[in-house]
Amino acid sequence: MWLWAEEPKASPSIPFEVTPEIKAKFPVKAHHEKLSLGCVHCHEGQGSDPESFKAIGDQGCLSCHKSKNFMADRLKFMDRLHTNPHNSIHDGPTLYCDECHNEHKESTNMCISCHANDVPLWMRKTP
Repeated sequence: MWLWAEEPKASPSIPFEVTPEIKAKFPVKAHHEKLSLGCVHCHEGQGSDPESFKAIGDQGCLSCHKSKNFMADRLKFMDRLHTNPHNSIHDGPTLYCDECHNEHKESTNMCISCHANDVPLWMRKTP
């Protein structure tokens, strides 16, 4: 199933060398690296200094991942048990993407804060 509203942009706006030091300091998730996404694919228009890049927020995430409702629909098979993380029984499809997902550090499933014993039974590690 295609996850993106459009194909990732082919050329970054401001090219710069991504050194091994930058890769170590700002690791990219394997699924994004596999797509050959560079820093400025997400941080477009933010210059060429990764140290000064700002978080992209929901708008940045959804520029590729379509919409919160689209993401919820992808996991609708989990709705029957009220375990769909993108259509939470508590919040529906309204949570901010970075409440669970992080690009440059380990992601955390916010459901675990209340459901520590349950979540590992019905959900894999948060990408």
